[in-house]
Amino acid sequence: MASVKQLESYERKRTEWLEKTHKIINGIDHKICNQHEIFFPEESPWLPATLEYFYNNKLSKTDGLSTWCKKCSVTKSGLVFQANRERSYESHRKYQKTDKWKAYSKRNQITSKPKRSEWRRKNPDKLKEYAQKHRIHDITEPEWRKELEIFDYRCAYCGITEEESLKIHKQKLHKDHSDNKGYNDLRNAIPACRSCNSSKRKHNINKWYTKQKFFNQDKYNKILWWTTEGYKDYIVDKPPYRIVKKKNKDNNKFHHELWSVDEMRNFVEIITTEIKKEDINTYIINNNL
Repeated sequence: MASVKQLESYERKRTEWLEKTHKIINGIDHKICNQHEIFFPEESPWLPATLEYFYNNKLSKTDGLSTWCKKCSVTKSGLVFQANRERSYESHRKYQKTDKWKAYSKRNQITSKPKRSEWRRKNPDKLKEYAQKHRIHDITEPEWRKELEIFDYRCAYCGITEEESLKIHKQKLHKDHSDNKGYNDLRNAIPACRSCNSSKRKHNINKWYTKQKFFNQDKYNKILWWTTEGYKDYIVDKPPYRIVKKKNKDNNKFHHELWSVDEMRNFVEIITTEIKKEDINTYIINNNL
């Protein structure tokens, strides 16, 4: 059991530490992130001392928060992953085989489904906006199979095969937008693994890809060739509309929506809704669409 003198010493050190790492700004307790000046030197390292900005640290006996902010922690994790991709993949594969992961995955599926349903119910306008603006490729299966064949069924960026992607990410290759503001058809689709697709996001392909450790000039030249010339031999003409299958809000059944599209193949506005796709096709024929 600690003596009174030891407790006083501990409390004094704790107070000194809090004075160095915490300060009140506009009436709000702020904490300094000791890595912010390294990763984000243009930003203030002082952030609100809450779980919104810092991860919880159960081992901390001072304020219960990590010494790094969440933004710096995520950035550091990304750099470590990029520097040790294979080791990270192997570690993740081993973890996915553990009972702990299986229990978490099952529990997460059960708890997250009602939350997603509730969000959709409360945000119909956001769902409509998402449907109209979300960048969803309009590519036929024959078109996509031909492109995969040309790229040797590999991620056009890092080069892993679709078989490796299934083992590592549990997903096939994605259709990534080379230009995030470009077309939603074959001319702007690049095969990408889940990791590259998530990393690139809305970044400019030249700025993003040339900074990656796995950057390869030949691969980059092939991507540029495909998006400027290569696609032309395989792209097919499409009608001025798109048919979308969606789940109903009140049950597990589906319905079909007919949307008009612009020249970029973006959704513009909904034309009609039917339960069966056959009824959508009938509507198209009757209205000479």
